[in-house]
Amino acid sequence: MEHNSKIAGKIKGQISRFAHKISGGYKKPARKWMIQMLYGIQASKDVKLSNIARSLNEEIPLIKTENRLSRNLGRMDLTERINRKLIAEGGKRIKEETVIALDLSDLDKRYAQKMEY
Repeated sequence: MEHNSKIAGKIKGQISRFAHKISGGYKKPARKWMIQMLYGIQASKDVKLSNIARSLNEEIPLIKTENRLSRNLGRMDLTERINRKLIAEGGKRIKEETVIALDLSDLDKRYAQKMEY
């Protein structure tokens, strides 16, 4: 069990560093919320708020955690600012010889009757 907590601590540290990179310019509560959301998504392997809240293991009732996450999620549109930060961070890693391959065939099947998962 101790081994799992060490791994969880390392993962939380990595997520925290990443969240601080992409959340520059936001106030501390928003940065904390981003860290919790990123960790919750990773830990629960799901994007449902109830599963994210469950994975945070907070001492308060689960519904209160869900409400807080939901309220903060609806409070601001993070898309533009975070996309700019992600592009800037990713741009540092792309060199002239870097190959970027995209498979757009499975992203949108507008008329599909049934799809996997």
